[in-house]
Amino acid sequence: MIPLLSIQQLQLCFNTPDGVIEAVRGVDLQLMAGETLAVVGESGAGKSQLFHAVMGLLPHNAQARGSVQFSGTELLNQPPRVLNQYRGKRMAMIFQDPMTALNPLLTIGRQLTEVLEVHQGMGATAAQQQALTMLDQVRIPDAHRRLHSYPHELSGGMRQRVMIAMALLCEPELLIADEPTTALDVTVQSEILALLRDIRAQRQMALVLITHDLPLAGGVCDRIAVMRHGEVVETGAVNLMFDHPQHLYTRELLLASRY
Repeated sequence: MIPLLSIQQLQLCFNTPDGVIEAVRGVDLQLMAGETLAVVGESGAGKSQLFHAVMGLLPHNAQARGSVQFSGTELLNQPPRVLNQYRGKRMAMIFQDPMTALNPLLTIGRQLTEVLEVHQGMGATAAQQQALTMLDQVRIPDAHRRLHSYPHELSGGMRQRVMIAMALLCEPELLIADEPTTALDVTVQSEILALLRDIRAQRQMALVLITHDLPLAGGVCDRIAVMRHGEVVETGAVNLMFDHPQHLYTRELLLASRY
């Protein structure tokens, strides 16, 4: 069976005034359709950069080598016309900070309908109805009123729900959630994670959760990949990673999470 996502020997470097920075070093990962994977590691481990490469969202000073295949099709270093057939439609990403990811000058409704108009070719009326339905699905109260709100009028948790709604509009096969609970209080974190679990189960889509929090990853995903200094140092099923971690760094992460 062909993996939904296959990353092979991915290397990612950034050219800077201070020299070349190697952010990702020879990473191999696979994800099957419907599977859930957590990519765990401290800040600077290369987690986000790895999946920015998958989505084709790298800055001009980046150089990527290796292979990223989605359902057997090579995506790494492909032009936007190729990537746009996949990103937003078949794979989508929720970014760390919903306040910067959302356009402060546009209403929530306009930002949602624009996705449907661009990627699905929907008319304005149908797109607005679909946007309203999606806000209901991510459990935003008074969704009709929220369509006319601007990002700054919503709480952090509400903005994150909007980002989830936006990512799900085109019913992707793969959802990548990059630290989706950053800067949220504990109660809201639990609500967002429960929402992701429920939606993933309902839609039977694959999920990648990028996080620094091992216990959080264990509550959402089937499998964990631990990254350190741009490399994957250990992968395994959640129960094995918690009960019998093999790498010293994984054991350190588990120990740190107990305090």
